[in-house]
Amino acid sequence: MQKDSLLSDYKLKQDSIFDLTELYKMLFRWFENNGYSFYEKNYQDSDTPGGKMLQIFWSAERKIDTYIKFVIEVNYFVTGLNKVEIERSGAKVSTNKGAVEFRISAYLAKDYDDKWSSSQFMKSMRRSYDKFIIRERIERLEGEMVGEYNSLIDEIRSFLALHKF
Repeated sequence: MQKDSLLSDYKLKQDSIFDLTELYKMLFRWFENNGYSFYEKNYQDSDTPGGKMLQIFWSAERKIDTYIKFVIEVNYFVTGLNKVEIERSGAKVSTNKGAVEFRISAYLAKDYDDKWSSSQFMKSMRRSYDKFIIRERIERLEGEMVGEYNSLIDEIRSFLALHKF
């Protein structure tokens, strides 16, 4: 598989009160609504004196065809996570407080089934195919991938801005 890294390690960080469960659901819905299948590559949590610490690593993929797929990797870290109760509209609400940091990368995965990697000759053919035959298509898809990447970042920013208390 050939990875053409488009955007790597965009960092978004906020220390505030937010609902971790709703954040998780929002991310899940965004990937689902945009046609991505995703899986959790790693999940770690530990208790620290300052609160719970989480490290979550997701990889989301959307197949474009039998040769190209979009891949978005979302790594998020939560530190100092504690449950808190706040008053909202006269009612007590249970939520979370802590620092959340996202690192988001995106790339096009070409020949993701390694059909063109069986020999040096095939690898050479793949490079020519990418450079001369489908170059314009790849450039168009890169633009689309950047748009989806920015959409995800905007969604996360909006969520964090809306859930400030």
